[in-house]
Amino acid sequence: MKKAINVFTNPASEKDEKGLYIFFLILLLVIILVSWGFFLNWGNIPFDFHDWAEVNAPRLAFLKDAITKGRLPLHMPDSSALRGVTDRYMALPDVILSPQVLLLRWMSVGTFILVHTWLMIALGFWGLLRLKRRFSLSLLSFTWIALLYFFNGHMLSHYAVGHVTWGGAFLLSWFAELVFGLIDGEKSVVWETKMAFLLFFIFLQGSFHQFVWCVIFLGFTAISNWKLFFPILRSGIAAGLLSAVRIIPPAMQMGAFDDDFLGGYRTPVQILNAFIKIIRPEDSLDQAKTGAVLGWWEFDIYIGMTGLVLIGLALAAWLLIRNREFGFPSLICPVAVLTLFSFRNLYMIMRFFRIPLFSGERVSSRFLLLPFIFVMTAGIAALQRRLKDKPHAKWGYLCLSIGLLPACLELWRHQNTWKVTEAVKGFPYTYTDLSIKVVANHLDQPYTTGLLIGSVISILTAAFLLIRARKANK
Repeated sequence: MKKAINVFTNPASEKDEKGLYIFFLILLLVIILVSWGFFLNWGNIPFDFHDWAEVNAPRLAFLKDAITKGRLPLHMPDSSALRGVTDRYMALPDVILSPQVLLLRWMSVGTFILVHTWLMIALGFWGLLRLKRRFSLSLLSFTWIALLYFFNGHMLSHYAVGHVTWGGAFLLSWFAELVFGLIDGEKSVVWETKMAFLLFFIFLQGSFHQFVWCVIFLGFTAISNWKLFFPILRSGIAAGLLSAVRIIPPAMQMGAFDDDFLGGYRTPVQILNAFIKIIRPEDSLDQAKTGAVLGWWEFDIYIGMTGLVLIGLALAAWLLIRNREFGFPSLICPVAVLTLFSFRNLYMIMRFFRIPLFSGERVSSRFLLLPFIFVMTAGIAALQRRLKDKPHAKWGYLCLSIGLLPACLELWRHQNTWKVTEAVKGFPYTYTDLSIKVVANHLDQPYTTGLLIGSVISILTAAFLLIRARKANK
């Protein structure tokens, strides 16, 4: 027992008790995967409501048909699952086109969604492990971060209503690790290459929104620290060129998209409620109960009262420790700006310039997830550092350990409330026939030419970046 407690609270003991350390990490990952399996009803998802019916289930059914028949997924039979914009599948920036879609040849749409989500979670967990190593986090600190990262209300409620393209948000742990590395002095060609490929990979998950958040975050990081300006600029240009195959087709439809701005959080009280209040799916469209015009999933970032207390302490520790190792002060500007952008119409400042990439984000409350991840990670790392320096640190560790129990119960209540089999009860029935979502390719020269040009640019950019990074490593 003493060994287990020591391994749980003291990172230095992990090498001595490697078996116990690895066992705990595997156990934690399994718990996360099983919990998400339960949340998604093990792939037996009711697709007849909201964006499951209207958007993502039909799109994946179409992909399955294309892959099964060995045909390119160019045109859908109609535009109903593509927001009524076009029948060109790749002309929408938020469609999944990542390599794992090949699994659809052998899986049903529901099973694929489960496996795809598990894969994104596993990659996100790996990213968190890299953050653990960077900050020498104890297993206790790591467990807190993992629970709030994988089970916050933003991820769960968006997934519940059919936003499977939010899978790329699990990769934000890698984005955070790279940003902390840059601030710590890792300004190299290799870093630029890693960031470019990460952003491209996020884009391929259909996570266009997360791609935009990351670009904006990097932009304000560069503005606040001019020493980082050129590495960020080069990585941004590289990410754009690498993503040309995904950017050019949507650019051809630019005028057809509905880009009316829908707003963000109305008040600080609404943000507080988003962190601590569980609103059921059946009440998520009731403005009297949510205080919001949009559905509550656009605001929900539930972490419970216990989680909020921890984040408050973590934020205070981060601001007080004032240490560059934890991203201070370079992260203050991007964290503050994206937090402010999540309020009301403040994001209209960016949309004023009518840059298509930034106009694509119509709900600015979503921005809050990225500042939350950075504050949570840097703050808990700083809190651990401050506890380590105190003579009565064991009492702090004891409080953090005991706090895990109510935190897990609160997160479980929210997860159980929003699991897909419960979420479906809160929305009107929407008929969808996945069997008719088949490949309907036809002659479309401008579209195929755009895809070809984008593919060539992406391939040449990938080759250039890899060769450049290899030379730099020699």
